[in-house]
Amino acid sequence: MRSFNHKMLAMVTTGLVGAFACFDSAWSQTIGKNLDEITRLALKEGQVRFASALRDDEVDLVFKGFLQKYPKIKVEADRVRGSNSREKMLGEAIAGVVEYDVADISSELQDNFVKAGALAGPVQWRKLFPKINQRQVSPDNYFVGVGFGAHVIAYNSSLVPKNRIPKNWDDCLDPYWKGKFVVDTRPKTFAGLALAWGEEKTLHYIKRLKDNRPIWKRGQTEALSQLAAGEIAMICGSYYQSLQRILSRDPTAKLAAAFASPVSVGIGEALAVFKGAKNPNAAVLLTGWLASPEGQSGYDKIGRGSPFTEGGEKWKLIKAANAKVAFRGFEDNASEEEIIKKIVAVWGFTAK
Repeated sequence: MRSFNHKMLAMVTTGLVGAFACFDSAWSQTIGKNLDEITRLALKEGQVRFASALRDDEVDLVFKGFLQKYPKIKVEADRVRGSNSREKMLGEAIAGVVEYDVADISSELQDNFVKAGALAGPVQWRKLFPKINQRQVSPDNYFVGVGFGAHVIAYNSSLVPKNRIPKNWDDCLDPYWKGKFVVDTRPKTFAGLALAWGEEKTLHYIKRLKDNRPIWKRGQTEALSQLAAGEIAMICGSYYQSLQRILSRDPTAKLAAAFASPVSVGIGEALAVFKGAKNPNAAVLLTGWLASPEGQSGYDKIGRGSPFTEGGEKWKLIKAANAKVAFRGFEDNASEEEIIKKIVAVWGFTAK
């Protein structure tokens, strides 16, 4: 993620922060002082341009409730993927070109957007939308987490005997699974667990995991397809939302998830409103609604709901498993890459 282009962009951003300020007068915005005023102005704007990695079939599920509640506001959603697309947005914003009103900003670029003055705000999200959980809002009030990734132990329910269904992370160390289970070589799961376990326990665990001779895979698309096909029986550390995507397409797939404690959870989609947005009030209204319990029901349908929304699907699943949450919030992004490097070094790989 921290490529040559990313470093160069950081240098360019630093050099143009002052120059960016000259666009302030041209980019003046009127954002309502309270939710009633924001709603009134949003209805007047009548549309909002949204950019994220959501798939077309996911967009319908996520925005359905908002469109029913605010039928006079049109949502134009584009799918954009990877840091390069966000770097392009930032470069254009610095040049005074704003294509979207609100977008999902990659964690490693969030500081650059703030330092460049490319975002509207800070916005008092919790004051406007008091039902949003505080952990969903960045400390600087520029970003709001709406999509969350949870790491689980995935297994094929037709291949795994009931007495072997994994219930905790130590089950991955059981000799029963030696040479028969998959581990992703990009250890996001275990980097998240390190928040609860600490570095020493985490590195000890992943050494023992290696000794149990997992089948190494880079990424999870192939592994989950093999799991659904019955070619493998278990994946130690899988994205819950990826498993749910397969089940949404094929409800008969023999896939199941164990929410082992602690459940490693991270922010997978963090929204921010652009300075210079043509529809800033509609952007604020949509963002706050998506982060609220009302909006999180849509994200639950694609497996990306917040674990902190009481009564939500993911909240219920974690509670039913009597599991705790190891949450990687906005302030924990910097530490993730460091622990990932140490984990893959123990495994004998190179972090990418």
